[in-house]
Amino acid sequence: MSALFRSELLKIRTIRTFLWLAVANIAVVLVTAIATAASDDTFNTDQNHRGVAQIAGIALILALISGIIVMGGEARHGTITQTLLVTPLRERVVLVKVAVAALIGLALAVIAEGLVLLVTVPASLDVHKAGGALLGILIGAPLAGALGVGLGALVYAQGAAIGTSLAWLLIGESLLVPAISDSAQKYTPGWTFGALASGVRDGGDQVLGMAGGGVAAAVWTAVFVAAGLLALLGRDI
Repeated sequence: MSALFRSELLKIRTIRTFLWLAVANIAVVLVTAIATAASDDTFNTDQNHRGVAQIAGIALILALISGIIVMGGEARHGTITQTLLVTPLRERVVLVKVAVAALIGLALAVIAEGLVLLVTVPASLDVHKAGGALLGILIGAPLAGALGVGLGALVYAQGAAIGTSLAWLLIGESLLVPAISDSAQKYTPGWTFGALASGVRDGGDQVLGMAGGGVAAAVWTAVFVAAGLLALLGRDI
């Protein structure tokens, strides 16, 4: 297991895509944080402080994409065959990839939050007021990375999995689900992760609170990882 884990880490260090995702994480957070800190009315309310912390939420999206690449990238390039020849137990392969993707997600979140704090604390960000959102992002990013592995194994095509996930987040949860049931929207994956990262303890009719969002996000992660594993077990490589 440790050899497989080291092998997965080596793959991450040698694939430029992850470097570009890290650069994108830094660039988006820095630009947004600087622009936000320069605004005169940024820190007027508790909600504003949470909103500033949520700039680091870009790490959730990038963690999801990273998880998809960790799994789907091997399918795209055909290296999954060699991986499974070395480690025939597919459950073990998926478990290690989930762990690696979770670490990537955590790293992205730590970097994003560090940059947000570096830029906005001198501009009067109250870390205590923003603490809930910061904690939620730290928890949510590893879950998003793990979910990405499950989705990558389920769809088994890196580009299709990334495109499907982004289309679902941008269109599916905003247009399709509300058209069917308004009450169901808050239980969709994007909204549950959003609730976890919101920093708001109590939910409402339209959104879950942090605790409810965290539980639902963990359930969605487990569902996608399990579905991806079942798909991989039934697939001829």
